[in-house]
Amino acid sequence: MNCLHCGKPLGNRTALCYGCVADGIDVADVVDADEAVRERLERYFVVSSIRCAECGDLHGTVTVDGETYTADDFGIDSVEEWTLEMDSEEAWIRERESAVQHALVALEDEWPETVAAVREHVLR
Repeated sequence: MNCLHCGKPLGNRTALCYGCVADGIDVADVVDADEAVRERLERYFVVSSIRCAECGDLHGTVTVDGETYTADDFGIDSVEEWTLEMDSEEAWIRERESAVQHALVALEDEWPETVAAVREHVLR
């Protein structure tokens, strides 16, 4: 992949090359992420957080940016329903890879681990 600003190879970076970052280029000024895609990805990130990575059970609550969410907020009553929701959203993400890649760049500072997981496991 190449720098979204100048087109140079990224090396180990994900959006802007070292030179553009050093020049103070802001990724938000370069990436034109579709707001609807961004919002749907953020929802996906919250839903993904509802299931505990340690034990596999659904959390009682998840707090993101001061907002508290529960599985009930998304109509999820069981791990099986959570899995169906995640499968559905991941299929949606794969179908819109280009738009999702742009939105991921815009979300990377807020959700670094989740963005990396989407890139590595959903868009592989």
